[in-house]
Amino acid sequence: MTDTASHSVPEQRKFLRALAAVWAFLQSMESTSFDYTLDRIERLDLEVGRLKDEMRQSRDPGAVDAHNAGTAALKQ
Repeated sequence: MTDTASHSVPEQRKFLRALAAVWAFLQSMESTSFDYTLDRIERLDLEVGRLKDEMRQSRDPGAVDAHNAGTAALKQ
């Protein structure tokens, strides 16, 4: 019995180390408030870029005329 007990201690340590490694990995995958903030900033930057493009197109009369001509051609 003593022989079996001495073999299980190293196995238990291996198991506990593996369990600790899995736990650390899972915690590293967990999203933090900092991650959420960075994701939100990125989405807002993309939205600002899209809105700037829309504004630029609406100010450019050639782009509006080309759009209207394309729409008129589709209606025919």
